[in-house]
Amino acid sequence: MRAPRTAKAAWGRLGAAAVAVRQGAVVTVEDFRAYYTWRTWLGGWLIRLLCQVLFFSQLAALVGDSDYAVHVVLGASLLVGVLQAMQGISTTVRDILLGTLPLLAASPVRPGWFFLGRSLCWPVSGVVSSSIVLLALSPFFGASWTAVQVPLVLLLVLLTTLATYCVALVLGAVALLVPMANNLLSALGTMAVTVLSGAITPVHFWPGPVQAVAETIPVTHGLSALLLLESDAGLGPTAHAAGRAALAGLCWLVLSLVAYRLLFNRARRGGSLLT
Repeated sequence: MRAPRTAKAAWGRLGAAAVAVRQGAVVTVEDFRAYYTWRTWLGGWLIRLLCQVLFFSQLAALVGDSDYAVHVVLGASLLVGVLQAMQGISTTVRDILLGTLPLLAASPVRPGWFFLGRSLCWPVSGVVSSSIVLLALSPFFGASWTAVQVPLVLLLVLLTTLATYCVALVLGAVALLVPMANNLLSALGTMAVTVLSGAITPVHFWPGPVQAVAETIPVTHGLSALLLLESDAGLGPTAHAAGRAALAGLCWLVLSLVAYRLLFNRARRGGSLLT
């Protein structure tokens, strides 16, 4: 009898988590509508991203060889989605500014899962824009994709962006502790991901301790998988790098769930942390 009860409890927890993510997603959809219409996203935001990646890729083609140009166009294109996912740091603090966070703390919602859905518009937007930019520009700088590789490229973009979003969730929890430092945390997090991931500067350029930090960032492994796929290194090495990105993202996700649970448990016991 114990096994069925355990399975039922597990399904109950999973259902509660799914409900919390859906509730957060309802909010994020309205947030995204306040930021963009489909015209401003296509005619403004996407054009800006295309120009940004084109600029860095042209510089790489001028100062480096063809391999470096491919490296930069793939790295810069992948960063398009990753850096949008990092905007989740700022979104977390909006509930403090709107005065809705105490109400959220008073509700029975699972906070970690709620905040997973709360900023989900940014990684979704990032996956779409990063995929468009990568497939549109990379062939002009020497990258080539077969019909079989294109779905794998899209999966790697999805994996890398969502895994990095979990990093943003952890930093968002820190921002709840020091909301006045929200912009600073967002800027430092974005800068660290850009510099350490190897998108522009190869990871082996940095000293050993810095390389160890870079290994904890999912995009480091996601970019490695993308480069291996483009160079026809085989599915084995590509899958290994993708697995490391997924593992890093999972670790960050678990850390974020624990962080939000601790924050909200303190608030629900009468603490002033979130009020």
